[in-house]
Parts: sequence; structure tokens; C-alpha cells
Amino acid sequence: MDEFLSTKEMAWVLGRSAGTIRDMIRDGEIEGVRLPGGFRVPKAEALRLARDRIEAEAGRKLSDRDLERLIDEVIATNEQRD
Repeated sequence: MDEFLSTKEMAWVLGRSAGTIRDMIRDGEIEGVRLPGGFRVPKAEALRLARDRIEAEAGRKLSDRDLERLIDEVIATNEQRD
């Protein structure tokens, strides 16, 4: 897992669109930074959001290491489809 995720990658993780992720960053719902190439979400924020989603939807708790592995798998799977 990189230190930052793109809005597209974060969208895959949260099951939203990249546009929704950008809106959430602009609205302050998600911590993000704006770089010349677009918005990026810090790794710590991506882990927090992924943890919240998994706990809410599946009622499971995962370690940071397991979350990172899961995020990497989601990104890799979606990159293959793209």
C-alpha cells in the first residue's frame, strides 16, 4: 500500500465513485491533500475509512496489516478490470 491513495483507488475501497470521494474531501468528510495530479488520501485515513466500512458492514475487526493487504487486493483486482 502506497503512502497515498488516489481518489479512484479510494473509491474502489469504499464502493463509491471517484467524484464522490473528491466531494467528500472538499466537504471535509475525508482527509485528503490536493497535488498537481489530483487529490490523494493519506494511508492512515484510508485505513481508518476501510476499518469503519468493514466493521459497519461485516462486524469484523482487522489489524492494520490485514487492512493493508485487503486494500492492496481490492486495488489490484480493479486495476486488472480497468
